[in-house]
Parts: sequence; C-alpha cells; structure tokens
Amino acid sequence: MEGEAESGRRAVRQVRLAGGERLGADLVVMAVGIRPNTDLAQRAGLRCERGILVDDTLQTFDPAIYAVGECVQHRNSTFGLVAPLWEQARVCAIHLAEVGVSRYVERVRPVRLRVSGIQLYSAGEIADGPGREVLVLHDARRGLYRRVVLEQGRMVGVVLHGDAEDASWYLNWIVSREPVGAMRDKLLFGAGAAPAVANAR
Repeated sequence: MEGEAESGRRAVRQVRLAGGERLGADLVVMAVGIRPNTDLAQRAGLRCERGILVDDTLQTFDPAIYAVGECVQHRNSTFGLVAPLWEQARVCAIHLAEVGVSRYVERVRPVRLRVSGIQLYSAGEIADGPGREVLVLHDARRGLYRRVVLEQGRMVGVVLHGDAEDASWYLNWIVSREPVGAMRDKLLFGAGAAPAVANAR
C-alpha cells in the first residue's frame, strides 16, 4: 500500500494513501529492506523469480555462471544478512577452484537488535500461516513481548522484545526440530520455567 506523509507546521499529521484515503498519524516509519536487482541476470537469460535462481552449489541455470549474495534466491529464500553470504561465497569458491564438493545449506539466522536500551530478537519463521499455532505473551507494564510459532508440534520461530536473555534456549528448540510435547504451555516463560530441560539440551 503506497502513500505519502503529509506534514503540519512542526510534525507529521497524516498519511495519504495512493487511493486517496487519509490516515491520522503522529509518526511515520519507513522500512525499505532489500530487494534483489535481477535486471542484468534477466537480460543474460538467467531464470529469476524474486532473485537469481541458484542450486545448492550456487550455480544458476547456466552452468557457466554462479551467483552469491543478496541478488540470489536459493530454495525460495533471499538474503539480507552477511553471515549466509560468506557461507555462499565459501561453497561457490570450492566449486570454482575445483578443490572439492560442498553444498550450501540454509541455517536459522537469528537477528538481534540492541538500540537505546531496547532488546529485540527474532529467529526462524515468525509469520502466521496454515497449520501454524502462535503463542503470545504480552506484558505492557514490564515492556515484555514474546511470540512463539509452532508447526506440527515443533517450534519454528520466536520473537522476543524487552528481554532476550533466553534467546539461545529458544534457538536450540528451533534448530533441533524436537517436538515441544508437554513443554508447550511453558514455552512462553523461557528456560527458567524448565531448567532441567534447558540443561539437558
């Protein structure tokens, strides 16, 4: 939904959407993100969707061309963090140098933000979807928010705001893909609610 902010004398007062509708606003936040530029690849005849399609060796549909980084799409995923890009470059270099065989495997990449005292952490699949169950804990007084996403009885994503001390504990659940079982009702309370389970993992 596109639109533009309209300002009063000293501050933004409303947002006018592309369709003409006006929404009152005290603050406007813009987030652009990363969008792969595939123009050159398309002109070269490479197959593209949201990014340049590559296989597990980072080879495109042209066996003479490899691609890595923010421009590629691997198994329906695109990338905006540096860690997976380094791994892609390593796998691609092994094949180009013909010194072995390696395959790129996408891993769960957590994102942690600490700005002006705000703690924010997310990992895995955090959106609603068919077959997913979302558990939420929201304590406005303490400034605490936790969102746990389950799929087929396993944790697939988490969002932590206000307190991210248990981030690695949640990440272990996501990476291990173990069924949460009887822990389901305690997941929102973190490792402290189940120290024996946390220590065993």
